Amino acid sequence: MLSETVLRYTLYFFFYSAAGWLIESCYCSVRPRKWVNRGFLTGPLCPIYGTGSLVFLVFVLPIKNNVSLPVTIAGRNLSLTPVLVFFAGLVLADIVEFTVSLMMEKMFHARWWDYSENFLNIQGRICFKHSIYWGLASIGFLYVIHPFVNRFFIKIPVDFVEVALAVILIIFVVDVFDAIRKAMDVRALIDKIKKFRTDLSAQFGSTFEDILAMGEDEIKEFYAKAVGHKNDIADRMNEIKESFEILSKGFVSKDYKQKGRYNRMFAEFPMIRAAARAQLDNIEINIEKVKNKIRSTVNKDD
Repeated sequence: MLSETVLRYTLYFFFYSAAGWLIESCYCSVRPRKWVNRGFLTGPLCPIYGTGSLVFLVFVLPIKNNVSLPVTIAGRNLSLTPVLVFFAGLVLADIVEFTVSLMMEKMFHARWWDYSENFLNIQGRICFKHSIYWGLASIGFLYVIHPFVNRFFIKIPVDFVEVALAVILIIFVVDVFDAIRKAMDVRALIDKIKKFRTDLSAQFGSTFEDILAMGEDEIKEFYAKAVGHKNDIADRMNEIKESFEILSKGFVSKDYKQKGRYNRMFAEFPMIRAAARAQLDNIEINIEKVKNKIRSTVNKDD
């Protein structure tokens, strides 16, 4: 039998994952004025908040409870322990956020959040503003929120906790596997786009930039080599665009003749969808530029 401490900490993980999901979803729903289900999972959980809460409880709570930093300022006795809690929470939460971002990008070939436009960011994974939020959150969590929550949770019988966690864990595992499947679908689309661009460069021995910089004689040679592949290129481009639409909507055509598997993760994470859309648009724009250059060169001789 698992110890009571492990059981209760697991319960805290799910509770704070749900609380974090609710707060973030409400916050993200204000601007679009419609409900936005935030998080990697379909269910009402954001595990990064649960993970952060456990990090605070395991590593920062002992600092709050056991480290005393008294100081006298203007004749008043104060404690610098909250300051230490602030910085400890800030650093540890940043480590969690950075690590999760890196792992998810390595696994799924996609960025789930990006702070590149924010002041003092590191690889767009963490930034100064959110670090301050994490530090303030650690103080609010350990001094206000968790003591209040713990007063109620400590009264829950262990037997009930075991049963509740058994049910929650089953649902959670199913949701995680479903989320991984959806994330792998997103990864497959992004890899397909990258491979298409790489294949085009390998097939013709030139990048788009090289082709657009070619002189007239080189363009004519390129055209003679590429003319037999234009249908194949168009078919692959259409296939990728259809995959994009299927993940976004669950179908391609307006008459719903071609259906596929709708991907909530792809459809509701605008940054991921926008990144894939930008890559597609870039390829289409460059293909059109190459076509225009070929037309202007070939027509010049007619």
